[in-house]
Amino acid sequence: MCQLLTCPYKLDMIFAACHALHIKPRRGMAKTNHYGARVSQRGIREATVELAQQHGIPHGDKLVLGRKQILAVLEALDRERKELIRAMDKGGVIVVECGGALVTAYDFDSFNRY
Repeated sequence: MCQLLTCPYKLDMIFAACHALHIKPRRGMAKTNHYGARVSQRGIREATVELAQQHGIPHGDKLVLGRKQILAVLEALDRERKELIRAMDKGGVIVVECGGALVTAYDFDSFNRY
């Protein structure tokens, strides 16, 4: 049985867990000396490597993050940012789901017992 959570800290924990599932970097991978030397020589930042791991297209053992992939990711981020700004302008939104079905949705400020 699904029920709306009544504690704000529980909502924060759920939001954090969902955010963690959305971004899946491979931070725990071992790094060879060769990798460290080449990344340093070529001026490639660790954050750029993580972006390639997240958004790159696999080609054998390689992950390719080219201009087309970067533009596609930037366009998706622009769309997501636009929707987030709309949600922020409304003061936030609460969506209730149960058993894989959307039950209802309402503005964050319209119902004080969340």
